[in-house]
Amino acid sequence: MHPLPEQLVSHDLDDTRYLLEVVKGLPDAEFRAVRRPGESVTSWEGLEESIAAVLEHHIWAKEVWLAAIEGAGLPERDEDDDADGLLARHDALAPRWLAAVHDIDRRGAWDDRLIDALCDPPESFVLSSVIAHVLTYAAHRRQLARQLLRAAGQEVDDGDPINWLRARQGEPTDEPRPVGGA
Repeated sequence: MHPLPEQLVSHDLDDTRYLLEVVKGLPDAEFRAVRRPGESVTSWEGLEESIAAVLEHHIWAKEVWLAAIEGAGLPERDEDDDADGLLARHDALAPRWLAAVHDIDRRGAWDDRLIDALCDPPESFVLSSVIAHVLTYAAHRRQLARQLLRAAGQEVDDGDPINWLRARQGEPTDEPRPVGGA
């Protein structure tokens, strides 16, 4: 795969895992505390007022898009939304999401259309726009989670893909990660 989409998708997955490791150390009340009353990232996904809601929506979005790409039914919204549950959902989803993007790239299918039967009524989307959509909102939610974690008194890195790639390649970084590694 071309290095740019590979790095964007892999950074998103690794950075999400990092954030989920950080939230495992939060008391549940801090994890679920309303810090952004009435706020949502998108108009169609509901409120994202807490760290828990932001990260659950972040994972749920990929679960739904992957189901649409795979032609599966709408996944049930898992009630397991504590930190460990979200990490398990992410770890189950991450290799499948990466494989789906690799498959799109391998087939040169970036301009192919996806008929998303999960929409009512079904809608057509260009696959590259789906991946761009997911990565755009994922980056926003990861940075939002960082802001909320800092407000909860947690130390987190900046999520810089440059430092992520350096660490992945075994090079020194400007920014140590307090939890979990690269």
